[in-house]
Amino acid sequence: GHVDAWILTHYHADHVSAFNAIMKDPVDITVDNIYASPMDYKQYLEVAKWWDEPNAFTDFLNVTSDKNVTYLNSDGTFDLEDLTFTVFNSYDLNTSSYGDIPNNGSLMFKVSGCEDSILFCGDCYSSKLGEDIVKKWGDSLKSEYVQTGHHGNNSFPTSFYDVVSPKVAFFDAPEWLMKGEQYTAKDLKKYFDEKGVTVYDMTTAPNEFEFK
Repeated sequence: GHVDAWILTHYHADHVSAFNAIMKDPVDITVDNIYASPMDYKQYLEVAKWWDEPNAFTDFLNVTSDKNVTYLNSDGTFDLEDLTFTVFNSYDLNTSSYGDIPNNGSLMFKVSGCEDSILFCGDCYSSKLGEDIVKKWGDSLKSEYVQTGHHGNNSFPTSFYDVVSPKVAFFDAPEWLMKGEQYTAKDLKKYFDEKGVTVYDMTTAPNEFEFK
């Protein structure tokens, strides 16, 4: 029931609704630190489509109105226990140039330990955003583990993942998304398979790894 840090990449229902429900009635759950992307409320509502479920964002604002939320910007770093967090992407005024502001304004961050590192891509997926992040950060993106952008579907081009050069890739995706003909997750998985990168998704659950 004790959470040291809850990190919310962006405000789609599949990323914040569980958090919102818990914070409305936390019972015996204590959350020490909340980290999020500083999405502009007005702009979000202006661009939101019905599938963005903007009420998930307004719910988040309501349940955190009396909470200490740290909004992370690109270039930001912070330490938690023995881990270092480096933020490579967040919402800013330039996000609109990549389209799909709710997704491409996601936090992308790397967690580094003494031996291991993992890159969380949130729901970022724009090819141009991926190219710009590579140009800016280069080898700093390299990680042993990666959680693929946008659940591995319509994700960054493989050239982005070549730079990350992971040993293991996590697809936060069920079987219908991993294998569906209309989705590209299967293509990204094939790319990783050919590169010898181990892939885990919801069909391989429970998935657990030790991070050092």
